[in-house]
Amino acid sequence: MERFKKGTLKYVILMILNTGPKGVYDIKKYLKEISFGFYNPSTGVIYPNLKNMLSENLIKEVNVKGKKKFTLTDNGKKIVDENIKRWKTIFEKRSKKYEKMDQVHDIIENIMKNILSMDDENFEGNFDEILKIMNEANKKIENL
Repeated sequence: MERFKKGTLKYVILMILNTGPKGVYDIKKYLKEISFGFYNPSTGVIYPNLKNMLSENLIKEVNVKGKKKFTLTDNGKKIVDENIKRWKTIFEKRSKKYEKMDQVHDIIENIMKNILSMDDENFEGNFDEILKIMNEANKKIENL
């Protein structure tokens, strides 16, 4: 699971709240959607960020149809307005990266299918070679 760099999740949440009031689960769902499912933070990650943003007066709690939601304060809107162009550029680049991950996912899925389709004897006899190939591929990617 990919995570945001330390301190950046706050700004992503501000961008999300710029679209209107959201609850914790709405924020969680939106983060998963914009990352094409590659980032699915727990509420235990989201709540501390919201708590800090509340104390920094960047967001406030509102009641929408009996549900607790969060929305931007004037201070939060100011930060979004000052940074929106830069953040949108970053999000667009990240989004393109996630879109391309579908191709990687398909290859990995095919590898798993091929491994699972091996008969037990062939699998056991080639398991060390499979791990060697996968580790070599991983190292090559790390070194890019």
